[in-house]
Amino acid sequence: MGAIASTSLLTVGAVEAQAAAIKATVTADNFYGIFYGNEDGSALNFVGRNETGDGGSSGGYNWSQAETWDFQVNNNDYLYLVTWDDGRVAESWIGEFEVGGKTILSGADDWEYIVGGDNPYLTDKSTNLLPGNEELSSLIDGALWQDTISIGKNGIKPWRTIAGVDEDADWLRTASHTEGSYTIFRTRVPAEDVADVPEPASMVGLLFVGAIATTMKRKRQA
Repeated sequence: MGAIASTSLLTVGAVEAQAAAIKATVTADNFYGIFYGNEDGSALNFVGRNETGDGGSSGGYNWSQAETWDFQVNNNDYLYLVTWDDGRVAESWIGEFEVGGKTILSGADDWEYIVGGDNPYLTDKSTNLLPGNEELSSLIDGALWQDTISIGKNGIKPWRTIAGVDEDADWLRTASHTEGSYTIFRTRVPAEDVADVPEPASMVGLLFVGAIATTMKRKRQA
């Protein structure tokens, strides 16, 4: 019985997962989609995107007000942001990410980028479809990532101040509106911000151990 209990305890430890809760507040001129996943992009998870059209859900433009997303990432995961513009005048994105009680901002020192495929908005404005996981994965795997470029802090023209985003966050330059491409940005979630979280299988193991202990106690009383 002792051996069984020891095995069960080992099982409990083996199924512990590591996860971090993230609150992301993001906007882009003009479009974006948020993902998280592993380093080579083979396991991407879609979180959400902003409006597909030119108008904002509130405010005059689709970048006027940031959206907020709550989700969890695993240990060693990366945050990925796919951005593209409407082919006119200016392009960039800005955001704030709360992870494990700490804050990651859109900043030139923390993010890297690559230029991706065809701009979805310019390809078909009626659908403006987010690039699919397979396409993104093929670009991420083995990519030569570049240092990001800051255009300026939250509050600069033409976007001015985006509510809900820290004033020290940078507007990061995306592919030029003349390039006709989307951009993929990423940053790694700091390991110290990821906590051990027991999965449901762990609870089953703990219940099993408790059942064994109860049985052994009854046998002694008998």
